[in-house]
Formats: sequence, structure tokens, C-alpha cells
Amino acid sequence: MQKEYNLKSFNLYNFLKHQNADSFHNPYFLADKHTYKNAHVNFPFRTFTYGLGITYSGQGDVFRIGSADYVVKAACLTTVGPGMVCQWTGNYTADHDTVYFTEELFTGMQTGSFLQSMPFFFHGGKHVIALTDDQTGKMAALFCSLKELKDQHCAVPGIVYAMLMLAGSFHSKLEGQLLNSTVSKREKITNAFRKLVAEHFPEHKEVAYYANELHITPKYLSEVLQVELGKTAKTLIDEYVIMEAKSLLKQTSLSIQEICYWLGFEDASHFNKFFKKLTDTTPGEYRRRL
Repeated sequence: MQKEYNLKSFNLYNFLKHQNADSFHNPYFLADKHTYKNAHVNFPFRTFTYGLGITYSGQGDVFRIGSADYVVKAACLTTVGPGMVCQWTGNYTADHDTVYFTEELFTGMQTGSFLQSMPFFFHGGKHVIALTDDQTGKMAALFCSLKELKDQHCAVPGIVYAMLMLAGSFHSKLEGQLLNSTVSKREKITNAFRKLVAEHFPEHKEVAYYANELHITPKYLSEVLQVELGKTAKTLIDEYVIMEAKSLLKQTSLSIQEICYWLGFEDASHFNKFFKKLTDTTPGEYRRRL
């Protein structure tokens, strides 16, 4: 994969900061339902920051991360890390609080590298979980403090750190509840599959490769994914590639030939056929859409 290409032609974090007249010098940004009102970001986008959010209302907006669809309702905690391709499939109008931040926020803190140990920020992690009323109240209280002290730069890292520790405890409790269940075994396979696809999709788009890496048969892999996600392994691989392609087409100035190479296709003709089969449009037509 060609890592030297510039994938930051469109950076949602900087775009939202600009839209809301927020300082580019701050390594964090607070968002609520009003933040996205005039943003009109209706295409898949690659993230370059960490994001942690909590919803207070909503009946179920769908948030797609890679090929996974998460239904985000009231009292949901959402976590997304850098390098993930995401898309809100509807109009996100739920009441919520979200903090976006970079690792720079924790510069000088002894805990600066702790983010890498939090799986819910990375591929294969669980990015949306339901909270209890008590958990929601605790996270909301921290957001309240953060909003009150957002201009006190010395206080912000500590509050965000507390949020992350709290989020980690919520995830640990959920994992403990599922530890010995049959569902947990299927979920582990699903999460491992997602992580593998994110790491290897440019070179491997065949189900057999992932089944072999997971030491199970392709048939069993698809059966597990069908139960967990309602889709076959091949469908999920193709959807992941399409999300990556859409992000590159909208978010960067790479040529279609360069995108084809980035995604691991043999040639542009093969990529064009694949893209049109799954989207009913060509890469060039999709790029030109508003």
C-alpha cells in the first residue's frame, strides 16, 4: 500500500473547527447536534483524530464504521480512533456531546501512550455500546465539566483522561458479562475478522484467507458473520473496500488510477467494474457528485 500519498485533503476535525470558528491551536474540539447542522458531510470520511461521544436522545441513527453498521440510540457511548472510515447514513440530529482530540492533548503527561491500549478506538473493537442510566449520568457529568472548563487548557487533559478511564470501565464490565457466553465466542470471531480485513484488504479480498487466519472454515466464518451481522464474509469485505474507495474519492485528490493502486486492484478497469457493480455508478461519477 502506498503510504506516501497525502490522505488529508479533507480532514473532518479541521473542517468542523473552521465551521465553528474554533482555534486550530487547541488539540481538542467539542461538538453537539448543532455542530453538524451546516456541515453536510454525507459521504464516507477517514478520521485523523480520536472521538468519544454520548447520545441523550434518538431512536436509532445508523453510524457505519468500515463495513459495520451501529445503531446509535439514546444512552449510547461511541468511540472512534484515527484511520477509520466512517459515515452517518442519515441526518444525525440526536442530542449528544462529543469530544474530538489528538494525542497532542496529553503531551507531557506520563500516561501519554495509554490510548494505544484502548481497543474500542481501533479496528476490531466495539465502537458503540449501550449504557445504563447511571453510566450515562456519570459521563454526562464529565462532559458538563469539560464544557464549563473548555478554555482552561490545563484542566482539559485531565477531564478527557477521566472520560477515557470511565469508558474503559464500561467496556470492561460489558466484556465481563459476555465472557463465558456463546455469543462472546461469535463476537470474538467477528471482531478479529474486522481487524484482519482492515489490515489486509488491499492484498486479500478472498474469504478463504481470513478463515485460514482465524483457523476456521470459510463456511463457518460466513455462518458466524451472518448470525452476528446479517451479512456474509464476502459481502463485508466488499463493503469495506467500497467505504475506503468512497472516502478516497471524496476526501483526497488522488487520481482514480492511484486509488485503484492504493486499494490493491490489478488495474483501473477492474476497479471500475467492482465499484459500479456495488454502487450502480462509476468512481468518476461518484467523485463528481455534490
